[in-house]
Amino acid sequence: MSLRKHAIGLTAAAAVLLTASSAMALGNDLVLTRFADFDPQEYGTDNAPCINACGTVSTNRQNFENLVEDMGQIMGPKIGAPAETLGEAGFALSFLTTFSFIDSNEAHWDALENRDPSTMFSGALQVRKGLPFSFEVAGNFGYLFNSEMFTLGADLKWALNEGFYYFPDLAVRGSANTLVGSTDLNLLTAGGDMSASKSFGISGVMNITPYVGYQMLFVIGSSRLLNSYPQDPRPPQFDTDQPTGPGSTTFNPEFVFEQYDTQVNRFFFGASLNVWIIDLTLEGVIADVSQFTVAAGTEF
Repeated sequence: MSLRKHAIGLTAAAAVLLTASSAMALGNDLVLTRFADFDPQEYGTDNAPCINACGTVSTNRQNFENLVEDMGQIMGPKIGAPAETLGEAGFALSFLTTFSFIDSNEAHWDALENRDPSTMFSGALQVRKGLPFSFEVAGNFGYLFNSEMFTLGADLKWALNEGFYYFPDLAVRGSANTLVGSTDLNLLTAGGDMSASKSFGISGVMNITPYVGYQMLFVIGSSRLLNSYPQDPRPPQFDTDQPTGPGSTTFNPEFVFEQYDTQVNRFFFGASLNVWIIDLTLEGVIADVSQFTVAAGTEF
């Protein structure tokens, strides 16, 4: 009986901790209700008074669109490798750390729980597997530090040319990422890129492979159902005779940012150093949100 009581107590404690953790927003989490204003008005009539307040919400769509575009670049797929594939039997495991440089003075970064950093720091675990016919598949799991937001993604790469005399390796790749963990934002990124690289041997013990490329990134974002006046627990109510203004009993603090689609052009460059089964890669991305990535891992 004592053991059972301890188990019940531990379970209850774990539930409390998980609930508290999920309720605690971190500095890089998003608060999209900051893109909305609810001006409570003491409208209504003697026969139909407002219990607390009446009114409707007004939103800033432009800030939302700017945020989606930048967050898509921050959380979007990373390249992290040259054009050459691993080969049919090849396998690689890498950890990528990325610095994304933002202008935190721009209005749309008001959505950050703590509007402070000019650099967003994220990490990703990437698993790559070579396939026949110069194909390669990859899976990615990413995390934005100081937040509760993660990404899940997959890539498929095809080398049009690799290892052919003095010609550079050429590859095309398709990728898709989705954001999980945000209570406010739905975000999906899909990219298509092309890259060129050439490997050079150094003293017969290591290879260095510089690469360059271009990525067309598509970003799709929308919000979840949001409440701009949570201190009033009433469900929305609508006055069909007098929707707004004095005498109206409309109370509608809830809102949604409808889906926004955009396309971003990104140019990337980098170099990969391979010593035995160890890989070190440095990569830069030039775009509206510039990035610098360091990747380290193993390849065999």
